Amino acid sequence: MQASGEKKIYIADDEANIRLAIKKFLENAGYVVEDFESGDLLLEAFSKSPCDLVVLDVMMPGSNGFVVCKELRKISHAPIIMLTARDSDLDYATGLDLGCDDYLIKPFSPMALVMRVKAIFRRMEFDRQIYAKRDLATGLFDKVSGVNLIEGRLAEVDDGKPPFALFIIDIDRLKSINENFGREAGDKAIVKVAEVLSKDGGEDDVAFRFAGNEFVVLAADVEGAEAADKKARAICATLKKTRGEGDANVSVSIGAALFPEHGASYEALIAAAREALAKAKKGGGNGHAIYAGTQAEEAHGVEKDKNTH
Repeated sequence: MQASGEKKIYIADDEANIRLAIKKFLENAGYVVEDFESGDLLLEAFSKSPCDLVVLDVMMPGSNGFVVCKELRKISHAPIIMLTARDSDLDYATGLDLGCDDYLIKPFSPMALVMRVKAIFRRMEFDRQIYAKRDLATGLFDKVSGVNLIEGRLAEVDDGKPPFALFIIDIDRLKSINENFGREAGDKAIVKVAEVLSKDGGEDDVAFRFAGNEFVVLAADVEGAEAADKKARAICATLKKTRGEGDANVSVSIGAALFPEHGASYEALIAAAREALAKAKKGGGNGHAIYAGTQAEEAHGVEKDKNTH
């Protein structure tokens, strides 16, 4: 785990005595701390040099803590602890809804805040060790880490059920590429697909290598079959553009399932996506299909390449 001194913390509170007391205790705990008398100044500093954790007072002149929290969540996942003098369920709910990680009611012991900060960093380090294992060949998450991340995302879903789609991507005719172009070409095809999935993915997407020639992607904010269709087409189109002179023609088949329409668990979604993948592959590859109840919709063909191997 990183030493405390390598963690940078920003504090915004218009009450100088509270701000400086917090700063003193956090510095004594080994953290690098910068303090600001307003949320606007903190935002300006964060845009130039992000920190590892933010402590925000709710009531401040200019942009209050809720506004600052909302703005920070547009650009960062850094933990946020909010402070308030009002013991209000509404304030508490608002802060959590905007994305803060913890809440303290004034007056509080600065040492209590230090303990909260340490707990958050311990949890982050634990999550990093559990989830950050990577597939050495592609740099994507490995299967265990990817499944853990998706199951964690499902466990956090509330009644609003934010939409997303689960895709299985299978490299077409990888065995043929290995036989005709050599094992190195096959390895290059695997890496190429991984690079496309990494570059085309959003910040909240999860992509991992499921098996030798298969990948799984959880794509956030993909709502409905039309959006899933667009995402699948984009993957195929981007992959086609990456082909260099002399490269083997690399194409993929894609099966997609939608949350929550096709399942609320990872097992249900992966089974539905795999059934759709089978439908796509029946079309000869280089296409995709969306799961639709008892059977996948007709595979959506992508323009075929006469030089496909």
